[in-house]
Amino acid sequence: MNSTSEQQDAQHLRMTTAPVPGLILSLSVPSIITCIITSVYNMADTFFVAQLGTAAVAAVGVVFSIPSVLSALGFWMGTGGSSLVSLYLGAREKEKAHCAASTGFFLALGLGGVIAAGGLLALEPLMRLLGSTETILPEAEAYAVPILLAAPFHCSSLALAQCLRAEGKSKESMAGQLAGGLLNIVLDPLFIYTLGMGIRGAGAATALSQVMVWAALLWFYVRGKTSVRISVRQVARTPRMVKLIFTTGFPSLCRHCGNALATIVLNRAAGGFGDAAIAAFSIASRVSGLALSVSIGFVQGLQPVAGYAHGSKDHARLKSAFRFCCAASMSALTALAVIIAAAAPWIVRMLSPSDGGLVETGAAVLRATSIALPFTTFINCTGTLFQAIRESARSSALVLGKQVCIYIPLLLALPRAWGMNGLMAAMPLADALGFLAALWMARSYFAYTATVAEL
Repeated sequence: MNSTSEQQDAQHLRMTTAPVPGLILSLSVPSIITCIITSVYNMADTFFVAQLGTAAVAAVGVVFSIPSVLSALGFWMGTGGSSLVSLYLGAREKEKAHCAASTGFFLALGLGGVIAAGGLLALEPLMRLLGSTETILPEAEAYAVPILLAAPFHCSSLALAQCLRAEGKSKESMAGQLAGGLLNIVLDPLFIYTLGMGIRGAGAATALSQVMVWAALLWFYVRGKTSVRISVRQVARTPRMVKLIFTTGFPSLCRHCGNALATIVLNRAAGGFGDAAIAAFSIASRVSGLALSVSIGFVQGLQPVAGYAHGSKDHARLKSAFRFCCAASMSALTALAVIIAAAAPWIVRMLSPSDGGLVETGAAVLRATSIALPFTTFINCTGTLFQAIRESARSSALVLGKQVCIYIPLLLALPRAWGMNGLMAAMPLADALGFLAALWMARSYFAYTATVAEL
């Protein structure tokens, strides 16, 4: 037996027999660090752009819907492919794992190219659709162009990162993200101030950092040190694998597209209260995203463990992994919510220009969104559980139900009744209702599996 096969066998043994808490933590911590890095370099744009004025901060918030859509497509292909990779590696079907990883990567690359071309050809209408006002429009267009040019790299780097995590290589995924994050933080002040590029420089810094992430993650596969291979020759030749990736990753598409659509509706609703309201929700979104990095890291640690457990038909291990992930992530997010609420004025002041009205509004918005954090993480855990075991319909129903059927209607209705307070109340109320739905779905699933196990 060669050394590569021995390493793969050792990895399979670790993923199917190691104690669940330690295994999930070992996979989650690098993922948490990765997500924090991503959020930090997203916030770096906001921090440096804040010195350019309220309109520039609002423009970043408007354009943020584009990376959200790109993330939706990248995670659709990446999560679809990586969930299958975990299942196939758990069942020792390595050729199918190679095919799933390669197909997901090249699909993400192509979809990113389509978004880039379409967005650049219809730039102004796109910015208006995303909620840009006349005062924000020039800044939004300048920031969006480099973001769109990097779209293929953004999409496909997410697929690469997901596949690395799926085979238990979270540290390698973290290293690639770290390289891009550090580059972005260095390039932001250089491009914005030293080279005098303004908000276009912030977009260029983000775009180049995404190319760096793509190159760094692809290098791990080029070295041949991974359990799966990515190459054009491994891409599926029949529609079956593509269909499996589409259906398995569909809940991720729903989640991220739902987030993007909700952001668009939110920006358009906030626009009725002025540019400062858009800027306030933009800042709150970045800060909440940083806190939710912990949640995302935990569920990315859960996903391969759940996939291996389901692939090896170990239902007790699957339940144990889910319960630990929920308990750990909800505890962490509750603590972070308290910290954010207490420090809200200071946080907003750090990320905004010298505008007292924006600080006051932003602090109120940030406190409202922090209430939703513990509920959101439980919804994420439940959705990831169903996605990992290929219960895509349940995961999609949960995500779409919360975002599209609850949150967006609340965004449209509550401001009409209670103005800005109604707009701030929409997110915590939607997530509380989504939490109740997720709790019922998880309890029903495990009650069913326990009954089947007894037969």
